Amino acid sequence: MQFRDLARVFDRLESTSSRLEMIDTLASLFSSADGKTARKIVYLLQGRVAAPYTGIELGIGEKLAMAAISRAYGVDISDVEREYKEKGDLGLVAEALSANKKQMTLFSQPLTVDRVYSNFYRIATASGYGSQDLKLRLLVDLLNDAEPLEARYIIRIPLGKLRLGVGDATIIEALALAVLGSRDYRPDVERAYNLCSDLGYVAELLYEKGLEGIRSMGIVVGIPIRPALAQRAQSAEEIIARLGRCAAEAKYDGFRCQIHKKGDQVWIFSRRMENMTDMFPDLIAAAKALPADTIVFEGEAIAVNENTGEFYPFQMTIQRKRKYGVSEASKEYPLYLFAFDIMYLNGETLIERPYRERRQILEGILRDRKRIQPSEKIETDSADELEAFFESCVERGLEGIVAKDLNAPYIAGARKWSWIKLKRSYRGELSDTIDVVILGYYKGRGKRSQFGLGGILVGVYDPDEDSFKTIAKVGSGFTEEQLVEMKKLLDDIAVSHRPARVSAFLEPDVWVEPRYVITVTADEITRSPNHTAGWDGSRGYALRFPRIVGWVRDDKGPEDATTVQEIIDMYKDQKHVQVSENEA
Repeated sequence: MQFRDLARVFDRLESTSSRLEMIDTLASLFSSADGKTARKIVYLLQGRVAAPYTGIELGIGEKLAMAAISRAYGVDISDVEREYKEKGDLGLVAEALSANKKQMTLFSQPLTVDRVYSNFYRIATASGYGSQDLKLRLLVDLLNDAEPLEARYIIRIPLGKLRLGVGDATIIEALALAVLGSRDYRPDVERAYNLCSDLGYVAELLYEKGLEGIRSMGIVVGIPIRPALAQRAQSAEEIIARLGRCAAEAKYDGFRCQIHKKGDQVWIFSRRMENMTDMFPDLIAAAKALPADTIVFEGEAIAVNENTGEFYPFQMTIQRKRKYGVSEASKEYPLYLFAFDIMYLNGETLIERPYRERRQILEGILRDRKRIQPSEKIETDSADELEAFFESCVERGLEGIVAKDLNAPYIAGARKWSWIKLKRSYRGELSDTIDVVILGYYKGRGKRSQFGLGGILVGVYDPDEDSFKTIAKVGSGFTEEQLVEMKKLLDDIAVSHRPARVSAFLEPDVWVEPRYVITVTADEITRSPNHTAGWDGSRGYALRFPRIVGWVRDDKGPEDATTVQEIIDMYKDQKHVQVSENEA
């Protein structure tokens, strides 16, 4: 496939605000590709050259990109910098200079998707002495043969600024439509993706082996499974009403880890499928000692004061998630893993088994273990007993509890009522915190004019439409330093128009890619004609007096934000809200 054809599709995607049009456009593209090319296209759509768990990151700095543009088009670096300041997008700079380039290569050849991908892969994997020069030469090689539109995306892709607004769910539906003939097969494609966390591989398998190929996909040790997610409840009574007799586990305020073991080899993945193995030598040693040849399980890792037995707060635990000073950190903040589920053991997939059986197997494997031990758990059908367990967890500094359906399978990559969380922050009128996606910002005025940012437009996620719906304008809770830092972050992902996956009535001064998740709180959830979250034709839902209570969540992607349905449920659960039959 010629790269110009892919660039034209990218341009079309960038200019559309219709998700259905995006799906049809992508489906048409996939229909003209073979399996290996489709895999590469999926990665490029994601701004990658490999699945996240591989640790292969396609990223270059702006200085290297500007140097490549300068060398490829025979212009002084200062001219590139000036054009960048004017256009705010190095991709557009490359496009403009390509159209007016001063030096022509003698034997220019049309770019193919294979060649572009190959150069990007070499850029991503280059390391050691001379790697920067190699990256520069590889990028210049592509720019020398690129048409103007191609040059735009050749620069944007490795910079991580593709700006297409295409989410994984949109790619999944397009693949189902292109290869299987209907978007109705989305659940099958999504299931395969949830089991391997590699949408490029799923695309290639779909082409080669069709529907039966992806339906027969199983767990592979060393390849992360997309984690199961929990719904939220407001009370113990609500949990018992939904689940009846259930298990309730303590919810630890650490970070979620998925551990894979095969012989003496151990992998540790984050909830975003990042490979964090090298950061946790204490957990690796404990996992190697488990009485299993192959195993996949998950739990919550939290730093513990071994002198007092007390849990360290999350801010101290998260210090363990770093690449440098690992040995010192492991001594200062030793990690314990409280395991809560098992998905695979000694060649057998366990995810279809009921929770009760999985838990028994997990407890058997972890019997008499210290560093890795089962999460604290009770079983009950009493709301009073569940409430008492919740209060006990909160008093000991834990986040709360997660209640689980005793008969439910492990549902990878999905948020279902088989798991229900009740956290200390969920109590009261609206003391809940909400994870929102930043969709744009308003320029600072008055006292905030010096910072360039006065507030942000935020939204929540609608998984049914794979889109983000606005719910609030947030201007409170920022420090002056955060205002400055936030503007830098957002300017880096600014786009010229409303992204296709964003549904909004309000217009911020600057739109941005839906990339960053931030935590806010509010006095209450109200109905509003100004916001699109839960829009019923006349009103949506909004946050009253919202304020930021945490910085950008690097452990959550935009699709991990609070959902529209969660907002609706929280609105109904507000004690003073009288929900009409139409709203119920």
